[in-house]
Order: sequence, then structure tokens, then C-alpha cells
Amino acid sequence: MLVRPFGIILLAAALLAAGLAGIAALWAAWPATSNTSPLAALFALAWSCAYVIAAVLTWRRSRFAAIAFMAAIGLLMFPASFIFPGGGQLFLVPSFVVIFLFAFFGYRYLSAENAKPTA
Repeated sequence: MLVRPFGIILLAAALLAAGLAGIAALWAAWPATSNTSPLAALFALAWSCAYVIAAVLTWRRSRFAAIAFMAAIGLLMFPASFIFPGGGQLFLVPSFVVIFLFAFFGYRYLSAENAKPTA
């Protein structure tokens, strides 16, 4: 029986939840009227695809899981720039630092965990 570490299970579940949230956002942002943006729908589609792929690769303990994780986390930079749109760059730096630290430690964890042999 293949035993997965708790961190892999937790990370894959979080990535899958974010991917499902992206699918829900895609459904909400689909251009049904002239008030909805096709760009928002495309971003939600990219978001959901990136996070679901990262979740599947993480669950399967693929060697590409860390790279897919970085690509999915990199998509956070775009909406993070709209958290404080009028506040300038002063309030934007802490969110980028938190995202960078989460991405750095997640990448290191996935790289180390997927380098271990599976039994």
C-alpha cells in the first residue's frame, strides 16, 4: 500500500479546493451578458486548470509537482496587485512577501518529498 505523507495530502487537497473555486469562478464569470468580462473568464479558466493540474501532480508525487505548484502560485500575483489598488506599492509588498515565502517553502517541500523513493 502506498503511504503518502500528511503534507502531500494536505497540499493536494488545498490545491484541489482552489481549483474547484476557480471552476466556480469560471461559471460565474462566463460572459452571458455584456456586463461580464471574457478576460475574467479566461483568467478563471487558467486558474482552475493550473491548480487542478498542480493538485493531481502533487497527489501522484510527480517530479513536475514542484514546478506546477510554482506556476499555480505565480497566478496569485495578478489578483494580489488589486488588493490595494489605490494605496500604491507600500501595501502591495507584504502580500508579495507572503506569497513568495509560501511558494518558496512549498517548492522546497515538494522537491524534497518527491525525491524520496516510494515504497
